This record gives sequence, C-alpha cells and structure tokens, in this order.
Amino acid sequence: MKRHLIILLLLIQAATHAEESDMDTNLKNTAIAGALLSWGAAWLWGNAPLHEAVQSGEGQHLALSGGTEKQSSLAQMIYGRDFARALIEQPTWRLTGRWEASLGSWWADKRQQAEQSGWILGLTPVLQYQLKTTWQPYVEFGIGLRYLSDIRFAGQYKSTQFQFGDLAGLGIHWGRIQLGFRFLHISNGGIETPNPGTNFYTLKMDYRF
Repeated sequence: MKRHLIILLLLIQAATHAEESDMDTNLKNTAIAGALLSWGAAWLWGNAPLHEAVQSGEGQHLALSGGTEKQSSLAQMIYGRDFARALIEQPTWRLTGRWEASLGSWWADKRQQAEQSGWILGLTPVLQYQLKTTWQPYVEFGIGLRYLSDIRFAGQYKSTQFQFGDLAGLGIHWGRIQLGFRFLHISNGGIETPNPGTNFYTLKMDYRF
C-alpha cells in the first residue's frame, strides 16, 4: 500500500508541466519531487503525517518574503502554524511541517505596459528538514494552492486564476529566527492552456512566536 502511494506521488510529479526555461524547470521539479518524497518518507518512516498536519502545534510564524522574476517583483506576508509535532525525529536531524497562509502583491517593471500589478493568495503545507546544530541549517519543500487577482499575471496569460504554488528553499534557523532563500513556481499544472510558469526567486525572514 505504502509503496503504491510513493509510485502515485512520482507519477503526479511527472505529469505536472509548464512552459519555462530549463533551469526553472529543474528547480520546479526539485520543489515538487522534494515535497512529494518528503510526504512519502514521513508516511513510511515517521509519525502519521496527515494526523500531525491537521493537529495544530504551539509554534506560530510571521514572515516577510520578497523577490523577482524576469519582469516583475513580488512581496509577501506569511502566517505559519506548526504541525502538532515533527514528522520524523532523528538524533541529528528532524523533518517538521507547518501550514503557511500568504498574501502577496506583485508589480511589473517599467518595460511592461499592461497588467502593472495585482495580488495573490496562497495556502501551502511546507515540510522542512532541520539539522540539530547551533545554526540549524535547513532545506524545505512545499506544494500548495494559489489564487490570483487576475488571469493576466506578471506579463503572462495564465488561463485560470486558480494555480498551484511549488516551492523549494534553504537557509538557517537560529533561535526564533529563520533566514533563507526560496524559489517559488506558479502554474496551473496543465488544467488549462496556455500554462506559462512564473518563477520568483525570493528571500525570506521568519520569526517564530
């Protein structure tokens, strides 16, 4: 049963596609594969991931994130709530998770004459691998949902306002603060065409309280 789940997750990852460059495609595939395989690892070797995800933990997060793509910039406010407990707990590392709700604003640069700005809502379960050291370096992956204010987004015709948001990131965790880099891919997963991928490269500062 669990082996069949892993195969299904990999097939879903292979089926997703968007129109974009090779580097962006590689990062997008890393984000999707990392998230799906992390859920699979938690299912096989850790605590029951779905049970832990629907039970709220004590940790809450407020974060600011901002970055750019080819012709536009993005700024986000993010609220996060930890899962009830770690999905996998090992002597030197752990796999944790949290839900993130985001509200973002994007705006185009001066070369783009139409569709100059808009907003985007997001909801994403983010899985994070942390090393148990002083600075706690981490890598993270997530697949979530996005809703755009318009189907014309950052100079692209998106076909649907409903989109998927795939992310991959890395950084350091010290005390209550996390500083990191995130790649964010936005597309509709082939629900409708055209399906151009929008890819933001962002920096994130997160405070846990």
